[in-house]
Parts: sequence; structure tokens; C-alpha cells
Amino acid sequence: MKTKFLSIMLTSFLAVGLFGNTVYAKETDSNNKKTFYIGSLKKGDLMLWDVCSQCSNTFSVMIRDDDTIYADIDKDTSEKELDILSHDSAFYEGGSNLRIEVEYYGSSVNLKKAHASGAIKNEKKKTIGYIYTYNLEDFDDEDYNDAVITLTSWKKHG
Repeated sequence: MKTKFLSIMLTSFLAVGLFGNTVYAKETDSNNKKTFYIGSLKKGDLMLWDVCSQCSNTFSVMIRDDDTIYADIDKDTSEKELDILSHDSAFYEGGSNLRIEVEYYGSSVNLKKAHASGAIKNEKKKTIGYIYTYNLEDFDDEDYNDAVITLTSWKKHG
């Protein structure tokens, strides 16, 4: 019995050590604020993001870790037409808790999300990067275009 327990514990510690940094994303929520934690990136990886909106509410999007703010993006108009708020890039500095923070300024907002995330693989099935996409809904029409945030990453070469 002791041997089984020790082997299970050893396997658990190895799994956490080997795979603990490959969490795709976790989140924290409130009615008007969402935080999406991004995993799997390594220091020096290139990050490319796009943020757009088709809603009348105002909001901010921040891409950051505990040490660095990579993007601080504001939608400060009530324009409902497609609004491309950001298309930019940066190298990941390696700080803890890489995340995307979204805050809507309306008090009656109840944010909902649709999302996709995962590894980008080449023809040999080798992971070459990661992609995270969040489509947010701030009302009841369920079009999920009120904020659309995409973050793509890959290793820097050259």
C-alpha cells in the first residue's frame, strides 16, 4: 500500500512539474469585469493581439503580467459600428500571471463569453504557438461581438 501511495505521489509531482505550465487559460469573473489568465507562453515568445468591438458600451482591455503592461486599450465612444481598437504585438517578458483584463464601465452590464483556445501545430503535429480568442456579450442579443479579443503567440526566430 505504501509503495502504491508513493508512486502515485511521485507521478503527481512529476505531472505538475512537467505539465504545470501548460494550462491554456483560467478566468475570474464579475458582472462587468473578466480576467482571462494565459498559460503556455515562454519568455521571448512573440504575442500578437487584435481587439475590436460592435457595441455602444465603453470598456477597457489590458494585456499584462505582474511586471509588464503590454497593451492598455480603451473603447471610449458609444459607436456601434465595427471598431478596430488595437492590432499590435510585443515580446513576452516572462512575468507571472499573463492575463487579459476586460472591464466594462456600464453598471447594468452582465458579461458573458464564448471562447476558443489551444495549441497551433505544424504538419508534424509539433506545437509552434498558441491562440486564445474571447468573444464577449454585454447584453441579451447574444451576438458575442461586443468585444472580440484574440491573442496569438509563437517562438521568436531570427
